[in-house]
Amino acid sequence: MRASRGLILFLCGTALSAMAVATWSQEAPGGAAAKAGARDLAAGHHNLQVLPADISVPVLARTMKRYERDLGVGCSYCHVENRATGELDYVSDENPKKETARIMISMLDDINERHLARMGGDQRYAAAVTCGSCHQGRASPPAFEGRRQ
Repeated sequence: MRASRGLILFLCGTALSAMAVATWSQEAPGGAAAKAGARDLAAGHHNLQVLPADISVPVLARTMKRYERDLGVGCSYCHVENRATGELDYVSDENPKKETARIMISMLDDINERHLARMGGDQRYAAAVTCGSCHQGRASPPAFEGRRQ
């Protein structure tokens, strides 16, 4: 029971971090913000520290959309607005939630690639842990409530 609770808390922390990672856009992947982001990536202005540096724009956009859904937040949760242009600055690290997201994404990767992978063919662990596993569509994961025996 105690070990399960610790794992759940650990997974919830992982999901929180993943969410904070940098959210791509509140628009559809083909929207104006995504196109501006694509220009930034093409120009080498990305600042990706946890996600692969060679990630394609469509995959990055889908990843950020998944973080938005899993955490119930928009891009501005992790990204700050450029005061001069009024647009989101995806490169800036000014928002501390972006670093939290990086930590959480790293934790998710570690859980899925190192720990769950060691479970072999056990189908109970076949589905990857995501931000939504703990966050359930909320910026802060809900408190765990165990079943009463």
